Amino acid sequence: MSEIKDKILTEAEQLFMRYGFKSITMDDVARELGVSKKTLYQFFTDKNDLVNQCVSHHLDNMNILCCSVVDSKDLDAISVLLQISEKINVVIRHINPSSMFDLKKYFKGAWDKLEADRRSFIKKLIQDNIVFGVKNGLYRKDLDVDLVSRIYIYLVSFLINPDNYDKEEMDIKVMHLEIVKYHLRSICTAKGTALLEEKLLAIRNK
Repeated sequence: MSEIKDKILTEAEQLFMRYGFKSITMDDVARELGVSKKTLYQFFTDKNDLVNQCVSHHLDNMNILCCSVVDSKDLDAISVLLQISEKINVVIRHINPSSMFDLKKYFKGAWDKLEADRRSFIKKLIQDNIVFGVKNGLYRKDLDVDLVSRIYIYLVSFLINPDNYDKEEMDIKVMHLEIVKYHLRSICTAKGTALLEEKLLAIRNK
């Protein structure tokens, strides 16, 4: 990917997340980014194409972020999920709730990308984390790995699906941490629970 295209995707994504996908036009993107519309159309056929590529770009970056935590050799399974949650919350803290409503209603292809990522990448990440945690005595041995990962996926679906709650009630970063806490408390051993509460106390005291 060219440096110019990457810059456009990064800054356009921020615009869409802040103001919503429906209201921002190609003229707005060109003006806010300080580029000509001709430059935009060198890389994107229309706004729908720009939105689709922004979502793909966002998912790629989020998945790289998650993998960077997973690949940390000095982290236990609980710390991996808590650190991923912390890093994701930094990214999503400026998301306007209306952007998710816009995406699902007006850009089905881009919304489907989110759904596909949830069913594949996130599910595999949780399955691997469960196996890791069981191996180290932090998660219970009697867990059905596939079923538990599916339940987590449904929780994430609640987080990103705007049909599940009113806009006024939506605080993505708070809900995301609560989902991770709910998930971990349901699968931890006594040893894991003690470690989890220690980690959560450290988070609250930051």
